[in-house]
Amino acid sequence: MQPRVLVPVTNPLGGIRTYMLYNMKHLHGAGFRFTFLSERGELFERFKKDVADWDGTDFEESPSGGGSLAMLRTVRAVLAQRQFSLIHSQGLAAGTVVSAANYFRRVPHLMTLHDVIVPMNDIPGRFKWLKKKVAAFVTRRANVIVPVSKDCEMNHRTIFPSWNRGPVRIQTIRNGIDVEKIVRSHETALAHPETMTLRSDLKLNEGTLLGGFFGRFMPQKGFDYLVEALAILARRGYENRFHLVATADENGFQREYMDAVRKNPAVASMVSLVPTVGDIAPLLTQVDVLVMPSLWEACGLLAMEAMVLGVPVIGSDCLGLREILAGTPSSTPQHANASSLAEALMAFIENPSPEPARQYQETARKNFDVQIAVDALLELYREIAR
Repeated sequence: MQPRVLVPVTNPLGGIRTYMLYNMKHLHGAGFRFTFLSERGELFERFKKDVADWDGTDFEESPSGGGSLAMLRTVRAVLAQRQFSLIHSQGLAAGTVVSAANYFRRVPHLMTLHDVIVPMNDIPGRFKWLKKKVAAFVTRRANVIVPVSKDCEMNHRTIFPSWNRGPVRIQTIRNGIDVEKIVRSHETALAHPETMTLRSDLKLNEGTLLGGFFGRFMPQKGFDYLVEALAILARRGYENRFHLVATADENGFQREYMDAVRKNPAVASMVSLVPTVGDIAPLLTQVDVLVMPSLWEACGLLAMEAMVLGVPVIGSDCLGLREILAGTPSSTPQHANASSLAEALMAFIENPSPEPARQYQETARKNFDVQIAVDALLELYREIAR
């Protein structure tokens, strides 16, 4: 009988969705079968389609809009009705719910942490101190907590010092990307140059460098600091030497950020939006540099993808991203600092050599391959699964 894993997740979106698709595809191939549990709604329906071809996969739903309490009841009911070899919760919120629902049942529980806790990204709602105490208390009963980066680990050890005293084990397994898939997509794009029309579509001059901002329009991604940096570039005469392309994000703060762009005509002339794409490789292939002015990350997957394709990266020195960019040819301006970001952009414009990034490409493909994380997760699964 194949071991079955319950995977509770509050929002199968962004990095969590990518993590599950990249890692669990391989774990599924190793013989594990998954039951995904999330709140009923459009996000979960989209995710179901992503894994529709994984045989033996099924789904459980908590009521829409019910929040943590509804998920707690659903997890408790599912654990009472079905047998699982392992629970692999995704994120602190889901991990806390599972730890409470599983407190007396003691099904082996692995909890992956996908974010960091900073003042702008604190536990939501009132009574934060109480919520943190409850989270710290119940999650200590998990078997293993798996942060996706060392920065993520140290951040949570600081927020939840009781974890340092056990009995829970903390084992960082750095996130990775599907290198084979992104390289294959890149090669397909290169084989069809007629599809590589970004520069011509934007009507850019030959001497204009193209930067890409492919993060979501949300405070974490630092787009407002990038707008300020572009204003500095315009004042210093770089208006026609650099252009920024961003992918549309109907679920974020696109309208507010683009309103800020339009307030400065010089900046507005330097920024263009293109439709969101499911496959980022063809877009990355067409830009001269990826710009990531993030304020925090758990693990900068987009930077990994760019480096695997040999695309230069200008990424901030924030938590989670600095760890990924350390030891690479990337530029790391100070986070939340528009002047520092502008200086990094101007330095690239004056010397836009792609060679360092291309020379690092093979190293990136070895260091960031998701198979490294899959092997470590598979070892954990086999160790703690019932």
